[in-house]
Amino acid sequence: MKDRTKKILEFATFISIASLPFIVATNILGVDTFLDSFENPDSYVYLKDSESISGVKTSQQGYIIIQKIEHPSFSINEKDTVLYFNFEGFLECNKINEVKGVGTFARYYMGESSSSEEPVFKNQIVGKVIKVLDENILTYFSLRIWDISISNLNIDSVL
Repeated sequence: MKDRTKKILEFATFISIASLPFIVATNILGVDTFLDSFENPDSYVYLKDSESISGVKTSQQGYIIIQKIEHPSFSINEKDTVLYFNFEGFLECNKINEVKGVGTFARYYMGESSSSEEPVFKNQIVGKVIKVLDENILTYFSLRIWDISISNLNIDSVL
């Protein structure tokens, strides 16, 4: 009886440790985004934040999780934070305060008013920022395992 209890505890411990990165990734991304990333694995990416991306608010270095513009149900609304290339060709991250126009003719303004700065167009946008995370060991491993699992454990990639 003791041997059986020990094996059950070992198995439960193994399952707990093996599922921890998925639990953390689900907590970080949210359930809907986590499940959607398995349906659309090419539509999500995480980037290691560096000083080359202006506008990102992390304490030191961290990660930016992005839903790419190629996502089938991608939409940008006011108050969304997007990653885009500015007119000088540098990456910037900023919150959209105003949207003018529709579809491919939409203009997105990041400043307080549309007259204060040049608009950003859809072809400049890389994607919508889902989450900005500070770097720690648990986040690092969870994001790596999430990325590997949506790329390699996806049923569509196996078929």
